Amino acid sequence: MEVHHHAHTSRKKWSHYFWEFLMLFLAVFCGFIAENQREHYIEHQREKQFMTTLIHDLQNDTSNFARSIRVFQFNVDKFDSLKNSIKAPKSEQDILSIYKVSTLIQNFSSFNYSDRTIEQLRSAGNFRLVRKSKVSDRLIEYDRYIRHTYLALENILENNSIKLMDMQHELVDYDAYDYVNSIKWASWQSTTIDSLPFELKLVTTDEKKLAQYYNAFGAYRNWCKRMVTHSNIAKKDATKLIELIREEYHFN
Repeated sequence: MEVHHHAHTSRKKWSHYFWEFLMLFLAVFCGFIAENQREHYIEHQREKQFMTTLIHDLQNDTSNFARSIRVFQFNVDKFDSLKNSIKAPKSEQDILSIYKVSTLIQNFSSFNYSDRTIEQLRSAGNFRLVRKSKVSDRLIEYDRYIRHTYLALENILENNSIKLMDMQHELVDYDAYDYVNSIKWASWQSTTIDSLPFELKLVTTDEKKLAQYYNAFGAYRNWCKRMVTHSNIAKKDATKLIELIREEYHFN
């Protein structure tokens, strides 16, 4: 009777299992590191893209601020040059000055906030992508100033202009106002009472209404001056933020 002996495979040493585990661990770990590095790379690229569009937005803002400075400073200067005539109008030339001043409320500069990048960062929770704390802190501060201070002041000025327009309905004739408003300010130096195609009159000569109008326009003038001041502040802040982004992200 034959006896069959089963072949016995030699048991693997513990070191063999150790190296198998180590190789598997290293493979998983390296895969994790590679994936993590890839995610960081993608986030860094997105961060730079956000900063690039943010610079463009801020450049648009600075252009808007510059326009607001020109417009509102113009209103201040023109009112100051004519206020003595409109405070107590006595001559036809004084009446012409009132018509000139009345057209200034049409000279308004609405600020169009270029906040597309800031809104994208806020809505998607992507402020975390901005690794540079100096940039994120300055950006949040800038955004808060524009929304809660600058735009609030502009809204006050706009409401004042609406009130002034309502007051003007009781003072100036529409047809005459429309004609005077069509004349460019550059041509006002040569515009006189005699050069107008009609006799220029006020709807009312009530001293109380004229005094109220003068005071209301003086308040409007002061709000224009505030807008000039805050436009200068905002323009400097936007310019400094652009410089900071270029410095921190090494943009040319």
